[in-house]
Amino acid sequence: MDRDETDRLLRLIIEAGASRGLHEKDILSRAGLGKTTLSKIKKSGDAKLSTLARLASAVGLRLTLAPNNPT
Repeated sequence: MDRDETDRLLRLIIEAGASRGLHEKDILSRAGLGKTTLSKIKKSGDAKLSTLARLASAVGLRLTLAPNNPT
């Protein structure tokens, strides 16, 4: 996964949380992650799939795979 994809996923997760009235710190708490996790991901543009899955789950989403070129 490249930086743009990671940034996009993180943005979608944060937006989903915001639409549910959650701040970034709330999302992190629900995911059981440290308070510096988001800043590290934003800075590096890299995250473990398990971390993204935990963040997504914290806002009521799940990560799924889809074909690049659906037919």
